[in-house]
Formats: sequence, structure tokens, C-alpha cells
Amino acid sequence: MSSPILEALPALHVTVIGVIAAFFSAFAIYAYQKVNDAKEKLDEALHHSMSVSIPNSMMFSGNNVFLSQDGTLNWDDRGKEALRRAVMLYSYLDYEEKYGVPPSPYQREPNPEEVIAACNDLFSLFTTIFTTYPFWNNNVVHIMGQTDKVTQLCSKEFDTNRIHEMQRIVGYLNWTWSTSNRSLMTLASRGIEFTRQKQLKEQTEMFEEQVLNMQHQMPKSEQERIWKQFYLPQVDRVSDFQEVFASYFEKAHVVERDVIPLLSSSISSFNTYNETFRVKETTLKVITLIMFNMVFGVLLPLVTLNLLVGVNVDWSNLWFSAFEYFVLFSTIFPYLWACNFLFKKVKKLNFA
Repeated sequence: MSSPILEALPALHVTVIGVIAAFFSAFAIYAYQKVNDAKEKLDEALHHSMSVSIPNSMMFSGNNVFLSQDGTLNWDDRGKEALRRAVMLYSYLDYEEKYGVPPSPYQREPNPEEVIAACNDLFSLFTTIFTTYPFWNNNVVHIMGQTDKVTQLCSKEFDTNRIHEMQRIVGYLNWTWSTSNRSLMTLASRGIEFTRQKQLKEQTEMFEEQVLNMQHQMPKSEQERIWKQFYLPQVDRVSDFQEVFASYFEKAHVVERDVIPLLSSSISSFNTYNETFRVKETTLKVITLIMFNMVFGVLLPLVTLNLLVGVNVDWSNLWFSAFEYFVLFSTIFPYLWACNFLFKKVKKLNFA
């Protein structure tokens, strides 16, 4: 029995596989280089963006109201509200400067507790914004029950949705700064003043209590030494809210002006190459196709032809037939193993 189709299939498929492999090798090398170059540029852009947007000074509290339970920034509710409250305390100064509207004689001056609370809330909010998603973390957040969630969210893939979320936040910050910088700087100045007064009062009370509790009268010089060494430094240890606020709003400006355009361009370039070439998906499909044709287009026809030739079994040549099968499978197997090895390697590639 003879089969012209089966006889032609192995040679045909081997030729076609060789042509496809040669063509695809050139394509894959070119496409991989393009995608990999775009990925490296994106990584460089992310590294640069991270370095210029990580805050210089930070404030963390045990109960961060600006973080949700899932580790996300509670921006629309808590964040914006904290900004609005801070701006409103001295908003009449901006109205007077921009529109010539004098303050009302009934305008109530904020009390020190309000001012200090607003300053601390803003400091905590800015810290949270620039150390949580959609920004970066760099393992600077250490809050019980939330650290892992924050870190996991910050390590998510950087895509256009994340860029838009960054744009939305820094856009609001920059708008707030451009319309209310005088009231915010006044708030910061009063915050420093009131915090120092509060610290002075607390440290003075603690010092006087310590002096009264001593069994023997302490000399004046010794009292002054203890005050300057142990208590006065606590009075001077006050956050410079003006410098803090200005630096954070400058960070927001840099992110909007430099970081977001850079990341948008890098992500767009990477997505264009990745979606155009689809290196990983295409390579896996081609390897699968080659393995399929090796088995069903080359190996199976050869086995079938040999079986057809040996329909009338010649037992004297049985050992030779077994040797033929051994040579066939042992020489085809390395190709299949190599294809399977490449398949697994390519599957592990990550261009995200």
C-alpha cells in the first residue's frame, strides 16, 4: 500500500516549518527589542518620577483617617474636606487680596486648637497622598493593619487609569494652591506660632511640677540648666508648616508639569509596541503550531507509512523495524523538548 499524500507530508511540513521559523525569528528579535526598549524607558521614567515625587518630610499617625480599610486613599471624602476646612479658616484674606473685599467686622478668628488641628491634618493628608496609590510607597508606610494593603496597591501595574487618578489629585492640589495660597500660608504661620505656645505651656507646667516635687530647693542655675537641656528643645521642636506646605504643593506642581507627561508618553509608547507586536502571545502561538505540525505533520505520517509498509509482518525484520522507531522518536524528541522549553520560557516573560 502507498499513500502519496502521507509520503509528501513530512518533507512538506519540515520545509514550511523551516521557512516559518526563519521568518519568525527575525520578526521576534526585532519586536522583542522594540518592546523591551519601550519597557526599559518606562522603568526609567517610573524611577525618575518616583525620585522627584517622594516627599522630603512626612507625618504619620496611628489612626490615619485619610486611608480606607482597603488601603486606598480616601480622597473624595476625607481628603478634599480637610483641604476645604483648612482653606476656609483664613479664606477672607484671599478674597481681600483678589477681589478687594474687606473682611467682615463679624469675621471670627480661628482659635488655636482649630488652627493646630488643621495644620496637622494637612501635613498627614499630604504625606498620605504621596505615599499611597496612585503614587508610590517605597515601604515608608508602617501602619498596623494597613501597611501590606498600601504596599500591595502601590505595586500595581502603572497604566493610563493610574495616570488619570494622579492627574485628578494633583490638579485639585494645584488649583487649591493657586487660589488660596495666602490663606494656607497664614494658616501655616499661625500653626507654628500656636503650636510653639502650646508646647511652651505644656513644658513649663511639666518643669514647674518637677521642681515642686523635689525634696530640696534646687539652685536657680541648676533649674536653668535643666530647663534648657530637657524642656526647651521640646518647645523648639515644632514642624515648619510653611515649608512643609510649600514643598508639598511644589511636588504636586512638578508631578503635573513633568512626571505625568513623562509617564503618559512612556506608557503610550510601550502600549503601542506591546499591542502592535504582541510578542509573547504570537510567539506562544507559533511554538504551539510548530509542535503540532511536528507531531501530526511529520512524526505521525512517518509512523503511519511504516505501519502501512509492514501490514504483512515479517517477523525476521521485527528488530530492524523497532530500531527504525527508536531512531525516529529519539531524533524527533529533542525538537519537541526544545519547543516545549521555549514555550515555558516565553510564558514567563513579563512585559507589563
